[in-house]
Amino acid sequence: MNTQNTTTQDNSLQIMLLQATLLANLDALKVYIPNIYDTFKDYSPESSGVVFDEQGHINLANNGEYVYSTEAKKFSQQQVKLFVENPTMFTFNLGHQEDKDICFEHARLLKEIRTKREAEAGNNNKPIEEPQLDMLCMVGSGLGYQIEALFEQKKIINFLLCEPSKDIFYAMLHCIELKPIIESCQALGGRFSVRIGGSASGMINSVSEMLHQQGHFNLSRLFFYRHYISDTSDELLQLFKDIGYRWSSGWGFMEDEIIGITHTLSNIQAGFEICKNKEIFENKISTKPVFIAGNGPSLDESIEYLKKNQDRLIIVSAGTSLKALLKNDIKPDIHFEMERTLRTMPYLEVIEKQQKNSNIQLSDIQVIALNTVATQVLNKFKTPLLLTKRFDGGGQLIQKADKLERHVAPEYCNPTVSNTALVTLLSLGFKNIYLAGTDFGYLCESHHHSKDSIYYDEDYFAKERVERGINKDKKVKGNFTDFVYTTDIFDSSRGNVELALQEQVEKYNQLDTKVYNCSNGAFIRFTEPKSVSDLPVFKSFTDKVECLDVLLTEAFENKQFTRKKLDKSISNSFAEVKLILDQLMKFTNKEMQSREELSQAFHLQNALLMKLKSRKEYQVTYWIIQGTFRYFQAYIMTNTYYYDDLNERNKFINYCLSAFRKHIKQRYSELLHAYNKPSKA
Repeated sequence: MNTQNTTTQDNSLQIMLLQATLLANLDALKVYIPNIYDTFKDYSPESSGVVFDEQGHINLANNGEYVYSTEAKKFSQQQVKLFVENPTMFTFNLGHQEDKDICFEHARLLKEIRTKREAEAGNNNKPIEEPQLDMLCMVGSGLGYQIEALFEQKKIINFLLCEPSKDIFYAMLHCIELKPIIESCQALGGRFSVRIGGSASGMINSVSEMLHQQGHFNLSRLFFYRHYISDTSDELLQLFKDIGYRWSSGWGFMEDEIIGITHTLSNIQAGFEICKNKEIFENKISTKPVFIAGNGPSLDESIEYLKKNQDRLIIVSAGTSLKALLKNDIKPDIHFEMERTLRTMPYLEVIEKQQKNSNIQLSDIQVIALNTVATQVLNKFKTPLLLTKRFDGGGQLIQKADKLERHVAPEYCNPTVSNTALVTLLSLGFKNIYLAGTDFGYLCESHHHSKDSIYYDEDYFAKERVERGINKDKKVKGNFTDFVYTTDIFDSSRGNVELALQEQVEKYNQLDTKVYNCSNGAFIRFTEPKSVSDLPVFKSFTDKVECLDVLLTEAFENKQFTRKKLDKSISNSFAEVKLILDQLMKFTNKEMQSREELSQAFHLQNALLMKLKSRKEYQVTYWIIQGTFRYFQAYIMTNTYYYDDLNERNKFINYCLSAFRKHIKQRYSELLHAYNKPSKA
């Protein structure tokens, strides 16, 4: 027998099979992922492709070298085995307050869920002893045999494949059949998604988008599979670890939204005006330097500069930096607030005591705040003005009533008041913004805020709680140093500053506003690092007060808004909220027989929430309820994984769902009866 002829015939047959697989995959992509089909229907690889190696095995060649040192299929199967034994995954967790500090029912119930699970199942969270994986992100397709092996071993609902190289993805299309894999995801109510090329941050955005569409409860076990090591996969894995926490916070609760609606109605009744779109007013002082004074530790280094130059600058204070500025006889031209609860009041009372014998009082200071801030807080200041919070029940009421579309509702106005200050200044059209004390981090644990702020007062009621959150667990690139330490909330705030500035770049093709980072804290993209000592001497601004008064008079109005109109709007939504809550709860009203059944129910709930989000007329309802469902779905699912005994797991699931049904019923009653009463916190 001629071995060479047999090998040639085998290779010819293999080539035919590879080509047939490619054509079948293109047909499947045309139906299921048409944008990927359009990319590869006439594709010609440049530097990588499928080859036969010296052993006659199918291999992947990249720039003339084999990628697989052994048979690709066997290598991939072994890799899957190792992954199943020791997977990389993101898990959803919540911190809990001491019982004495809990004032919201959602916080009490979430802690109760964890306490019950700990008592019954302990803390042994086994990584992958489940027949079904709800979500998996894979970086690197290779020839795809590991995908095939994974789907043979596990039911996978949501699968995201990120492949930096078009050539390698095209090579994979020759080797495994995607149609049955895609259809298996869809049959479970899930999604098979592909991202080709792009940066690591772009891939992170793809994960975020899938979570949003398929449900954030998938964060309870979000698996990360890296098929091969590369600079891109290294960067992606690091980003996954560094900023993955941003996927699991900031959703809000119904209790928050009810408070926000209450405060919005009160603020409208008080006649507070709301910021307009900058296209319909003129900022005649747009080029004047504006300093955002945050309460970071490096504010202490800027105090003397701000004090000497306050007649040449527009100085704005952000939340707790107000005390430090006033203690140093610096009167901010505008003060910003964003906290919705009345926890701000004791802090303001401390300032009032500090300023008792001063010629600067709170009532002399102009305030701008989110619509969610309590009227009692705003009444401490001069002529309060409002910025509409975009993703908020009260904010949606304002947007719904804004029939003429005259008012701005910017994104990225939280999680800290520095975000509120920045997006407001951008909305007002200022062109030269300087950041001082907006550190979003700290160089040492003992100096985490300005030394003149309330955080260093011996009798500050939250002193211990704040200091517990200050540690060296996380660090980021520094503005003037190699790195600074940070926290999740600080880093999330920095990230939203960057997104706000990035939006300006994309909207205007370039950043028409120059933002200078003078803070000795975290590095912020789209800003220029500049030490306070290197700043020029600005021109005298003798008519500053008059010019600001003119600007704010032109930039804010409330002609379209009345308490009666907004009250009627939210009242008309009650029946809609009740109907939608009933529909959402129908998916979990029955006794669950497995975690997989719970997952399916949560998928159906999330699909309905996504339909609401896509419809303009349902925005108020959506933002009132969405956060509560996200948090409870994610936390209930997270805690189910700790149970080895499936019967005990099912009992726990049904206990949690019953408690959640009761919680939703109570929150709807609270909305119905308390939305126009003084808020409870």
